[in-house]
Amino acid sequence: MKSVVSTGSDSELAARVAKLWPHREHEASGVLGLLGRAGVHGWRRLDLATLVPNREVLHCFWCSKVKIDGVIYDV
Repeated sequence: MKSVVSTGSDSELAARVAKLWPHREHEASGVLGLLGRAGVHGWRRLDLATLVPNREVLHCFWCSKVKIDGVIYDV
């Protein structure tokens, strides 16, 4: 299987893995969407160990943020 990102920065990785799930704010409530924009996130782990080994990749189920190895990206 091909790697998600062969070279590049974490922001490029965040932009690419963000395409793996749809934006979830419409499935969450409006309050959860506001919490996500205010910095309170509902993180979900993405199991990408085979594509990007040794990386912790999380996405917020309520907004468009991605967290890679503890750094939050807005994609």
